[in-house]
Amino acid sequence: MKILGPVETSKSIGKSYLQIKDLFVLAKKYGFKCIVLSESHPKSWLRFIYLCQKYKIKPIILYETNNKKFFIKNNEDIKQAIMHYNKLINNLNLKEIDLSLPYVRYPIDGLKKIFKDPESWCVKDVLKYQNELAFIGDEETYYNLKEYTFKEYRVREKNLIDYFKDIKMTDIEKKRLAYELSTVKKLRVENYILTVKEIIEAAAQKGILIGPGRGSAVGSFLVYKLGITKVNPLKYGLLFERFLNEYRHELPDIDIDVDAERRNELIKTLQGNMGFYNVVQIRTYSTMKVRSALKKSEELLGYSTDLQLLPPIRSKENLNKLSNYTNKEKIFYILAYYLEGLETAESTHAAGLVISDDDLRTFGPLEQRSIPILEWEMSDLKLVGVEKFDVLSLDTLSFLKKIEAKEEYENLEDTSNYAYLSMGLTKGIFQLDSRLGKRLSKKIKPKNFEELVLLLAINRPGPLESGMIDQYLEKDAPDYLKDIFPETKGVLVYQEQIMKLSQILGEFSPEESDLLRKAMSKKEKEKISKFKDKFINNATKKIGYAQANLLFSQLEKFSQYAFNKSHAVAYAHISYWLMDKKFKDPSHFFLELIKLKGLDVDIINEAKILGVDIKSPDIRYPHGNFDKTQIILPLYTVKGIGKNIADIFMNCKFQDVEDFFDFAILKNINRNIIELLIKCGSLDYLNDNRKQLLKSSTELLRGRSQELQEIGRILFGDKKKDDLESKIYTELEDYARYDIETIGLPIILTKQQGLSKTLIKKYLNNEKIVFDGYAFREFLIDNSAIMYTKIYNRTLKRIKKLL
Repeated sequence: MKILGPVETSKSIGKSYLQIKDLFVLAKKYGFKCIVLSESHPKSWLRFIYLCQKYKIKPIILYETNNKKFFIKNNEDIKQAIMHYNKLINNLNLKEIDLSLPYVRYPIDGLKKIFKDPESWCVKDVLKYQNELAFIGDEETYYNLKEYTFKEYRVREKNLIDYFKDIKMTDIEKKRLAYELSTVKKLRVENYILTVKEIIEAAAQKGILIGPGRGSAVGSFLVYKLGITKVNPLKYGLLFERFLNEYRHELPDIDIDVDAERRNELIKTLQGNMGFYNVVQIRTYSTMKVRSALKKSEELLGYSTDLQLLPPIRSKENLNKLSNYTNKEKIFYILAYYLEGLETAESTHAAGLVISDDDLRTFGPLEQRSIPILEWEMSDLKLVGVEKFDVLSLDTLSFLKKIEAKEEYENLEDTSNYAYLSMGLTKGIFQLDSRLGKRLSKKIKPKNFEELVLLLAINRPGPLESGMIDQYLEKDAPDYLKDIFPETKGVLVYQEQIMKLSQILGEFSPEESDLLRKAMSKKEKEKISKFKDKFINNATKKIGYAQANLLFSQLEKFSQYAFNKSHAVAYAHISYWLMDKKFKDPSHFFLELIKLKGLDVDIINEAKILGVDIKSPDIRYPHGNFDKTQIILPLYTVKGIGKNIADIFMNCKFQDVEDFFDFAILKNINRNIIELLIKCGSLDYLNDNRKQLLKSSTELLRGRSQELQEIGRILFGDKKKDDLESKIYTELEDYARYDIETIGLPIILTKQQGLSKTLIKKYLNNEKIVFDGYAFREFLIDNSAIMYTKIYNRTLKRIKKLL
């Protein structure tokens, strides 16, 4: 029996360049029947055992600690080693193995030479040392992933059905609930759903904002009545089968959006309720992508190539070209091939939590943190029956709380909100704050909530390129589709529409309709063909053979662009709440948006349209201020001034300039910060002549900065009074320069009287217009807006140039 080992995988980051997936391909190639994995951590163990079973190779695991190697014989030994790794036990009752051979850390000899590592082996090297490894091949092991148990968290307070006993419902609701309950019971997912409910209740316990819902779970009436989601699926015709049906072989996904600033607080609350080591995060790895692999190959080899590689590097198309490459190109490609996918750093899963009834230190390797991290990836955890709970940070929820937006689920039809959105005023609006979102909002011009849902669903390049949007605008769908889907004018937009059509026209069961949807979205031709005849035969009775055949082929193409309506409906609520706040209280909205994202041209222009002026920072309001018609910028919108500096000036009421300088010296605020505060206009209320203030600051701080000035002269020599002083600027020009230097935008120029308000038309309608304003650097400015010259098609009547 050929034995390969001792192997160290690339999950020992920085030590090994042998990815576990390559290990087994090469082991098969060279005829190895046993692999010895020897690492100081258990991070690779689950995947290693699984692949050994798949490739019919005998696995042997050695656990390294304190410069010793311990033999892992079975599941109990795995558990003992993990408890030792997690510092639950100090001593190991395991057999010590004396194996002092070099580690296998490279897939092929070429890589070992490139990395100049004579102390490690590649896979092929081990063939020469079979005698030295023979003794370990006689060791018996029994690792069984099916028997390596994970104890899921159990909800003990109530049974699922108990939550609905005293709730009044209509007959339709009772029927839907009974159907969903039977499916949930049949699939045995009650505990999963109730655990999600506990997470929601823990958030409510702390007043942590949770989103209205996310993904297909929004289609469940049961989940809605439990308070997990907040949107009634019956109101929008959402399908439960998109979320869960009896053909589904995995747990349902109920993803939770949470206020980004309080996600960790929620997790710590769960730890308090369920146990500190019972709620943990999940390990992920940053891996080398195509561009990084090519760059690293170039760096290691000292040359580049003109290979036209289609991502991924390991694709069949690239491999088929290998025989045509020159020798240097082959070396370059093979190196990049083995670097692609290599783990480069450890990360934490953005959303996933594992929740157990047991202390997880007895189950898997943990990185000790305030929220521990289970050091197995999710794909590995599924091998031992672990499912995750996704709790996602959503910045928008934090923003909603700051602007005091109202959660509303009934009154969503304010026509003024839709009128403004249809003008393209999408800045800060969830899911629409992009060029494409602005463009589609102006094109679709939503007039009600259903059309807002549609807008969110098609706000992707795919629908735009597929002709879906033009078909919607031109009302070009067949009449029978318009009758079935009046809300989308007969145009297919949502995944659920595939399901509804297959039920209405194809006479599919709800479960079959979801199988068809899934098969089409994954382009599984064999599965699709099984459904095709049934669909066409039944649909022919209603719309004729030609239409039925055409419709099925259209469904196949459309499935690539279709969007989950349940998800779009839930997220459209968030978009509407933001619209409502923005268009009714724009000053508050934009001030908080500036604090979150910074100032830009779109904010200035949209605020102006909504009757709000953006004013320079004011040191009396270090975190900004607003009223109905204006916003005072926070000090930290100034480049070089952070929130920590702004905080220094909280509750300061300076009587005059000297008062300010005395305070600045007392707080040891450096001269650069003082100059920025003056240039941005934050001291204008004390003295609105910024040039004079800058001069005064030099005189008042001369004594304090004399030493620094002397050092500067020694290092750089005397500064000649040329350039800046020899140029003559008007005060307006100076202030515009100061604005650019400190804030990045010449907002002072928009305050000048006597200029036309023409740029705003350009901003809204993208028209060629007559312009009467200022051209300053890369900007055009008048009373209405600021535009970048590069996106302006100029028909100029008059320009006041500031150069």
